Amino acid sequence: MKPKDLRSDKTKRTETGRLSPSLEMYLKTIASLEDDPAGGARVKAISKALGVRMPSVTEAILSLKEKGLVEHSAYGDVKLSAKGRAIADHLRERYTVTETFLSEVLGVDKKMTPIEACRIEHDLEVDTVRRLKALLDFLKRCPMDVDDVLQHFQQFLKWREAGQKCPYCERAGNCPET
Repeated sequence: MKPKDLRSDKTKRTETGRLSPSLEMYLKTIASLEDDPAGGARVKAISKALGVRMPSVTEAILSLKEKGLVEHSAYGDVKLSAKGRAIADHLRERYTVTETFLSEVLGVDKKMTPIEACRIEHDLEVDTVRRLKALLDFLKRCPMDVDDVLQHFQQFLKWREAGQKCPYCERAGNCPET
C-alpha cells in the first residue's frame, strides 16, 4: 500500500517553507537576473526568462512580496530580500545537486539532465538533498576506487536494458533478474 502524502500538490514542505514549484522558479529566475551584470530583474525580463505572460509575473511578485521574499515598486526592478536571496541560493544548490547526481551517478543523458533535475528538485525533502549532497561528496573524496563502481553501474544498466545479466554480479551470485 502506498503511503499517503498529506501535503498538497501545490505546496511541498521544503527548505523554502511552503512555496509552490512555480514560486520557487520565480525566485531562482529573479536571482539569476539580479546576478547578471548586463540586466536586472524587471517584470518583462522575468516574463521572457520563464516564458510566461507579464500579468502572471506581476501576480507571482505580489505573492513573493507578501511573503517578504522580494521588494518591488511599480515599473522598477524586482529585488530579492535577504530571506529571498537565501532561499533562492538554496534552491539553486538543490537544483545543482540533483542535476549532478543525475548526470554523474546515474548517467542520465546530458540533454535530459536539466529537464529531469527541474522536475525532481521541487519534490525533494531537505534531508534527501542533504544525503544526495553527502553521497556526491563521498564519491569525490573516497580513497576507494568509486570510479570503477560507477563505470560498472553504467555497464550494468546497458546489460539490463539489453535483457542480459551482469557477468560479474552473476559470478558472485548477486545478479538480479532483468
